Amino acid sequence: MAEKKIDLSSIKSKGFLPQRQENMFSMRLKVVSGNLDAEKLRAIADAAEKYGSGYVHITSRQQIEVPFVKLEDIEAARNELEKKGISGGSAGKRVRAVVACQGNRVCRNGLIDCERLACIIDEKYFGEAVPKKLKIAVTGCPAACVRPQDNDFGIMGTVKPEVLEENCVGCKRCEKACKMGAIKVIEDKASIDTEKCILCGACIAACRKDALRAEKTGCTVFAGGKAGLRPKQGTKILELAQEEQLFSVLEKTFDYYRNEGLEGERLGDLIERLGIERYLDAIGHSPCDGDLS
Repeated sequence: MAEKKIDLSSIKSKGFLPQRQENMFSMRLKVVSGNLDAEKLRAIADAAEKYGSGYVHITSRQQIEVPFVKLEDIEAARNELEKKGISGGSAGKRVRAVVACQGNRVCRNGLIDCERLACIIDEKYFGEAVPKKLKIAVTGCPAACVRPQDNDFGIMGTVKPEVLEENCVGCKRCEKACKMGAIKVIEDKASIDTEKCILCGACIAACRKDALRAEKTGCTVFAGGKAGLRPKQGTKILELAQEEQLFSVLEKTFDYYRNEGLEGERLGDLIERLGIERYLDAIGHSPCDGDLS
């Protein structure tokens, strides 16, 4: 009697990745913005002991995988975790889970609520079919700990500082805080070099006299980045964008990728093939434009 052929495509669509060991799979679990509550962590640990080899692997994109799940245990493991509210991760030609740092909920440097943005994006786009795969990262500030420039679509919190000269006493705390040398105190008044400023807000945080404030807080957005064998830095397409602008461009980017992308082509390769101008025209923007056309 002939052996039943394994449908690897179907198995991968459920988040199970084939291992080098025959009929063994690594169960990828969906984690949005790197956050899991203790109850779900316990459930995953139990599943790892019951269906795997008793350990979990935390991936470079904040996902959790349970290796060494047997072919015959796939459905049971999946169903058990889904009852606990834990769904399978994405693999193949689909939108992957959104990675994010802790943003302004926890980090002193965070400028935006990364978890909230990640959850909104995940709810709308996770698992959608695309020509290859699409990875999204949300980081809270220009320290860029989750490397938004290396993702197909990267979002980074930024803030534009403004000097209130009447409050400035020339203490130079802001000057010392700026790692880019973008702010100098001249004749007891702070002055910002906008060419050097990376919009991190360190000067605002350092000021004790309310002489610096946020003129505008928003997001810098990158598109077309990727890691891998042929790494590529994303192109900056928005700066200090507000949420309405951000989500409008994200939706248009998805449309452009689905309509113009070749089978197996990453977004960055599509942009390179057809030219950045065509992509920017499709999303209604010019480079680093803060306002929608």
